[in-house]
Amino acid sequence: MERPSKQGPALFRTEDLWAIWLGLLVIALALGFFWAGSSLKSWIVTPGLWSNGAELLADFKQNALGYLLIYLGLGSVFTVSVVIMGRSARQFVVGYTILFASALLISYLAGWSVMDRWDLGAPLLALLIGLIIGNIRAVPEWFVTALRTEYYIKTGIVLLGATLPLTLIAEAGPIAFVQATIVSVTTWLTIFLAATRLFKLDPRFAAVLGTSGAVCGVSGAIAIGGAVKADKEHISIAIAVVSIWAIVMIFSLAFLTKIMIPADGSAPSAWYEISPGEAGAWVGTSEYADAAGFAVVAELATRFGEAPIHTFTLMKVIGRDIWIGIWAFVLSIVSVVFWEKKKAGEPSGRVGLSVVWQRFPKFVVGFFAASVIMSLVAASAPSDYLGSSPVKGVFKSKAGKSPYQADFASYQAPTALADRFRFDAAKGVVTFVGKMRRDELDQLLTVADPQQALALKNLQVHCDWFETELGAKAIGPIKKLRTWAFVLCFLCIGLATRFRELATFGLKPFWAFTIGVAVNLPLGYLLTTKVFVSFWRAIH
Repeated sequence: MERPSKQGPALFRTEDLWAIWLGLLVIALALGFFWAGSSLKSWIVTPGLWSNGAELLADFKQNALGYLLIYLGLGSVFTVSVVIMGRSARQFVVGYTILFASALLISYLAGWSVMDRWDLGAPLLALLIGLIIGNIRAVPEWFVTALRTEYYIKTGIVLLGATLPLTLIAEAGPIAFVQATIVSVTTWLTIFLAATRLFKLDPRFAAVLGTSGAVCGVSGAIAIGGAVKADKEHISIAIAVVSIWAIVMIFSLAFLTKIMIPADGSAPSAWYEISPGEAGAWVGTSEYADAAGFAVVAELATRFGEAPIHTFTLMKVIGRDIWIGIWAFVLSIVSVVFWEKKKAGEPSGRVGLSVVWQRFPKFVVGFFAASVIMSLVAASAPSDYLGSSPVKGVFKSKAGKSPYQADFASYQAPTALADRFRFDAAKGVVTFVGKMRRDELDQLLTVADPQQALALKNLQVHCDWFETELGAKAIGPIKKLRTWAFVLCFLCIGLATRFRELATFGLKPFWAFTIGVAVNLPLGYLLTTKVFVSFWRAIH
């Protein structure tokens, strides 16, 4: 457990509290720029994709100032807080500089097209490289001051809250949320009970494994690892196990769904056949990483249209991922009351509320505060927001890029939408008032040719105020800073972890997680293709 410093005001003595203040400061800046009609996205950057030296150099030149600002901005707050908490400023600054430079190099390595095809993101790559370096040569004592693993984790989790506004639950709809709830709770209980009852693992370790399988893989491991104060080895192993299964499921689900969806696009008739919408929802139920799941549904979309992407997003990205906050809150209390060893001198028996609050990981409060703040902002979306899209352009989706050149001169929108849809020939754009629902897009598509259909799909994206305005200009920069925090965190975990420490657990974590997979996969299939089949099959 983190020892609070005796220096400075009480609200600035622990990493938990500093993570909250730093996270809320970032959110305040992002929203301040957003409300002023600007954005931090020009300065808060991460390396882009590259395939050769020229592209890498061009990307670095374009983003160099942003990297410097991030280094100075985060470094200033980290340094001040570390000094207030009683550590050496000089040692931290030197160590942090090395860490940040390493994180930048690793992020560029992750942006290499080869790594991108293997789905090796920067956080996971940082963990792997950190493990290799840390096991070849132990880090020097002066460098340990900069290895603020929990501080970086907690800051990233507070920022994570801002990217998961509670309005996403309403967007998912009751059926997607109910299915996500059944899957999340059942998978978590299965892995947790297997880990604790069958393999006698620490309940905090079991909680990290369970949430990794029940919610969102790596992010779940990080969030719950911090919430229950799990050992760093617990988080590392959970990330390794979930990454293995995420890769396995990419190939397994892609193979199965391609066989099960009728090749000619007709409605399912054989007992084993499913629709593209059902396939996407099943992948969303049974995949353990957003990127891995998107790899599957993007492949399906090239053959069967956008339905798999739509249903996957509802099920996984919205329905299941929103559970990360619920699990963090519940398990942090369970950990305090039941799992943590009481300090010497504490009375036996029931743990009082004061003790619960003293031990409670305060950054979880920061996570919810960030989520509530962004929820209130998201709920204020203008109902008369006017989205527009050019009649000549490129429609980008997970399935790829589709150029189009549409002619709307003779296009007649359905009567129910005629007062909201407009074609401006002079400006070469089509516009729509308010957010365009999926069923409204379907109405517009019924009288559209293929080129017009692409333009209308592009218009739907630009009609979403949350994605086009708030998401792109405020939440986008927050996500990028969250990535920086996670890369720093994973690098620290790797540098401080020894292979012999990981080996002490053997294959028990893997088999506990595998039992969860054996329950999750058929459960997701049953819920998607039998219980809620009419809902998922209706999405096109």
